[in-house]
Amino acid sequence: MNFRPGRRKRPHALLDMTPLVDVVFQLLIFFLLTSTYVQESQNNSASVPVELPESSLSADKTPPKALVISIDQAGALFLDGRALTLEELNYELSKTASTSPNTVVLVRGDERVSYGQIARVMSLVRAFGLRLSAVLESGE
Repeated sequence: MNFRPGRRKRPHALLDMTPLVDVVFQLLIFFLLTSTYVQESQNNSASVPVELPESSLSADKTPPKALVISIDQAGALFLDGRALTLEELNYELSKTASTSPNTVVLVRGDERVSYGQIARVMSLVRAFGLRLSAVLESGE
């Protein structure tokens, strides 16, 4: 029942879904064709015989060795979990630098350790030409 005689009901706006469905199907076809083309082009490029030039450089296939030097809150040094003095660490680093110079050294220092202690260890690692990475960690 309409108690307001002067007003007419406006028709509700309808959204036509046909163009939206058409666009979605076109995108689907586009991506299916593109992925097929990329897959075929990768397969075809592998079948082309190519003689690559030889290089005098050799590629190192083995990942670099990693050492972890930890410094606890008291300032004690640990190399891969073994407690060491600074002189023993010096010897171990020299031995590592001579056998595998691509070694990456991670220095983990407690947040309560003085920066001087961490800097000494980092400069020792750099003196042997090893790659260096440092992390400060919470003592808790």
